[in-house]
Parts: sequence; structure tokens; C-alpha cells
Amino acid sequence: METHFESAIITKDDKTIAVVSVNPGIFNDSFNATMIIKALLPVFNRIPVVLMTKDSQGSPAYFGRSDLVLFLETVDITKASWNQVTADVDLSNTCPVKEVED
Repeated sequence: METHFESAIITKDDKTIAVVSVNPGIFNDSFNATMIIKALLPVFNRIPVVLMTKDSQGSPAYFGRSDLVLFLETVDITKASWNQVTADVDLSNTCPVKEVED
């Protein structure tokens, strides 16, 4: 299924992470959230991926590896450069079948 994501590549202290903004409902199912991360790895050339959503006050919340989440909590995500990514995400196969850049 072709899906559009807003994403940012964060590099700090020799760490590079792809942050992908998703709807808050994605966090309700950790299995699907993990599958989305796995499906997006090839889109970002195997850079570690963390999902992000914002709560009603606009504060970010993250889903991903705990070390990466802790790292992102030290970053001002509002200063990140966000871009749109389009990918065919097939959760049954856990990998996109094509990538399209706008």
C-alpha cells in the first residue's frame, strides 16, 4: 500500500536516525509499529528508524529501540528538516516494494 510519511534525518554525536511522523493510533499496536519500522529500513538505506507522534500539547512521543528513543529525547525535533517520503509499505512482507521521492 502506497503511504506518505513526513520524515527527518537526525545526526548528532556521530549517530544518524530516521524519524518518521505517524498518526497516534499507530502506537496502539506495537506489533504493527515494529512492522512499519522494519518496512521503512530499506527506504532509509538501513539507517535506524524511530516512529514519532505528537500528543495533544504538541510534545513528541517516540516508538523504536529504547537507546534511540532516549537519544531523541535530547534533540530539539522542531529544528529538524522534514521531507515527505512515499513508499509502498506491505506489512505482510515487512518491506517496501518501491520508493518514490517527491
